[in-house]
Amino acid sequence: MFVNSAHRRLWLLVVPVISPFAGIHAAEESLIEPEELVITATRLPRSIEDIAGTITVITDDDIAHHLAEDMDDLTRFEPGITMNTANRGGNQGFVIRGMGGNRVLTVLDGIRSNDIYMAGPSSYGKDAFEVDDLKAVEIIRGPASVLYGADAMGGAVILRSKDPADYLAPEDDSYLALRSAATSANGQYKLGVTVAGRLGDIGSLVQVTHREFHETDINGSSSNPQEGKSNGLLLKNVWDMAKAHQLRATADVLQEEIDTRLDSDLSPGVSESIGFDETERMRFSLVYQWQADAALFDDMDMDLSWQRTDALQHTEQYLTSYSFLNPMNPATYGGTEAFRDTDFEFNQDTLSAGINLRKSLNLSSMGHTFAYGLHRDRTETVRPRNRCDEQLTTGEVTCSIASYPFAPSENFPNKTFPDSTTTRTGVYIQDEIVPGDSRLTLVPGIRYDHYDMEPHVDALLDGSGYIETYGGYAVTAVDEHAVSFSLGALYELSDQVSLFAQYAEGFRPPNFDESNQAFVNLGHGYATVPNPALESESSEGLELGIRANVKNALISLAVYDNRYQDFIESASIGTEGNISLFQDQNVGRARIRGVELTSMWYPGDSWQVRTSLAYSRGNNEEAGVPLDSVEPLTGVIGLRYDEASGDWGFETMLTAVAKKDRVSADDRATADAYTVVDIVGHYRVTRSSTVRAGLFNVFDENYARWTNIQGLAAGDTDNIARAQAAGTNFRLSLDYKF
Repeated sequence: MFVNSAHRRLWLLVVPVISPFAGIHAAEESLIEPEELVITATRLPRSIEDIAGTITVITDDDIAHHLAEDMDDLTRFEPGITMNTANRGGNQGFVIRGMGGNRVLTVLDGIRSNDIYMAGPSSYGKDAFEVDDLKAVEIIRGPASVLYGADAMGGAVILRSKDPADYLAPEDDSYLALRSAATSANGQYKLGVTVAGRLGDIGSLVQVTHREFHETDINGSSSNPQEGKSNGLLLKNVWDMAKAHQLRATADVLQEEIDTRLDSDLSPGVSESIGFDETERMRFSLVYQWQADAALFDDMDMDLSWQRTDALQHTEQYLTSYSFLNPMNPATYGGTEAFRDTDFEFNQDTLSAGINLRKSLNLSSMGHTFAYGLHRDRTETVRPRNRCDEQLTTGEVTCSIASYPFAPSENFPNKTFPDSTTTRTGVYIQDEIVPGDSRLTLVPGIRYDHYDMEPHVDALLDGSGYIETYGGYAVTAVDEHAVSFSLGALYELSDQVSLFAQYAEGFRPPNFDESNQAFVNLGHGYATVPNPALESESSEGLELGIRANVKNALISLAVYDNRYQDFIESASIGTEGNISLFQDQNVGRARIRGVELTSMWYPGDSWQVRTSLAYSRGNNEEAGVPLDSVEPLTGVIGLRYDEASGDWGFETMLTAVAKKDRVSADDRATADAYTVVDIVGHYRVTRSSTVRAGLFNVFDENYARWTNIQGLAAGDTDNIARAQAAGTNFRLSLDYKF
């Protein structure tokens, strides 16, 4: 009964999408114009209706309006896009149309984010961004390797930070504001200061944001208690050197500390477990823009960037240790009370440079707009690990750790993969072709990528020193080349309606971990060995759609079919002695098909109805089972009112999610259908101050988002309970401009 009711609610979401079509002639007389969003993720500034594909745009106004306070909040009302999370590792990265992890590329102001390193509940993700610093987020749904290279085989998330001009009105030379917010679900409060100024041809911005928070209060259970804080700093100077020349210098720092009482670790052998995690990301970049109107290009931008991400997971435990056993003393066979100190790090350092050029011209009565460029980046990756036990009664310390009585020890410090230097080089060109006066636009594109990964083996790799005895598997360099192709088409049936189609390819080469993981755990009888024969993953995406852009509405319908080849997955490759061997191999093929429907309808001067609907169906074609990463049918409808003066307004949003029971195995977790209602609003108290408030999960629905429980065993009730969403909660923000 509940599932049928949820499906009825999802069907009702379609009505506001279809209704603008019914009144299309009357709508042409409306004076209301839908907001024109300019897309830059296509390397050419275009309005959203001129894109041969689907790109989701989240503006800074959207971020403020929905009271988004972290990266996970950005896609809360965007069906088909979610954020993976880990219990201790936080937000892990975006999932687009069922594809996530390192198969989706995240880029901030032209520089790629750090990689995701999968380490179970303690994974390292892509969460080191301050949302208050963002001017826009553009999400390419589907393969995007032609424009953005390796790791964009499932899509790309393009983040753009704010400039001084985003705060300074043409008539103003200074800006000062305070930003504050409070969130009940995790006790977060935020305090931020923004200072911007203009002196002659130079604009400057300083933005500082401080946050403190605890664990999210979830419905029906309790999570590991946490206390955390973050500090963000954005410094930007923009120098208009001459009429056609601009130089932009940016420094961006985010530091985060989270202390977690790891109650989920407690057992008869572990009496206390506390995690102290630190993440720091630093970025410095220079961007030079030149509007030259030269023979080879009309405008150009060159960038040089450096970014470093350091992540440390430090764990302190009081437990029973088996690392001090004395064969001559049976009293030690049951273990001894000890203090365990663990430091696991994941650090990446990236230096990148690029040049992007654009040129418009007419050749043989055909209009051409070229976008072309060259990019190169070099990333250093290290993963040091250390763990030592201190016997409480004697003070004796050992870093040779045994997991049970008389087990072979794991020797620390060690590394599970070698320090690696990864170099990516890409050259691309895209041409937007308009044949004569026709209504057809063709957008072919091609890219060549070279990927080189050099491992640097030292004594800490495989600290036990056993890996070479299991089959002679050797750590090797990776040298991969790829050519990616795309073709888009846009045809205007009329001034209001257009058709679009796109074919796009993507690829992802094996990374430092997948190619060269070398780790033996003799105590538990397994080893993970390198694979020098790994090939790149690849993807092919086909998308067809129709858009209607009338005076008071924008409607878009898209269907897509994405195929993925040579998925890299861990596989059992037999045994060597009594050791089970595992290796990352190209074992997978997958296919994800779906439909997405969106609309923005302005039925009156102050009213807005926004509707989104996404349905996907995915299969692991190698194994013949469903893909667990694909989200269930999801619909969002928002009814918004903004008073004519802009002094106040509100929006009510309903999110309906269908039941998810199509999973890869009978013992995997499933999810019930649910419906959530959220209400947000704003009020301009004075010309200088604005209050925003939000009430989320108004009816206290008990549910878990699929992305947080997919892949769990049905019997894993503890982790399923910890993955539940917050109950009814509120957010409040106050911005004051001096």
